[in-house]
Amino acid sequence: MNSTATPLIVSAVDLRRTYGEGDAVVHALAGVSVDFHTGGYTAVMGPSGSGKSTLMHLLAGLDRPTSGSVAVDGTELSELDDGKLTRLRRDRIGFIFQAFNL
Repeated sequence: MNSTATPLIVSAVDLRRTYGEGDAVVHALAGVSVDFHTGGYTAVMGPSGSGKSTLMHLLAGLDRPTSGSVAVDGTELSELDDGKLTRLRRDRIGFIFQAFNL
C-alpha cells in the first residue's frame, strides 16, 4: 500500500519519555517520530525494555510524553483534558496484543 495516498491517522513527533531523575533517570523513549496511515497494519517489536509499551501508552493517551507530540486523526492529545481523552480512547483507539490472549 502506498502510505502517501492514504490519510494519516496517528502521528508522533520527537516523543521523549523519562522516568526518575538524577542518577536514577531512565530514558524510556528518546526522540521517536512515527506516522501511521489509515488501513495499515503495524507490529511494534523489540527486546524487553526497548520502549514498546511506553510508545503504545503515549500513542493512546494513557500517559503524557515528557516532550514531543501525538496527534490522533488531527487532534493533538496534549490539548485534551482527561474527559476528552477518555472519550477519544473509547471511540477511536484499540490495540490487539499478541501475548496473554488479549
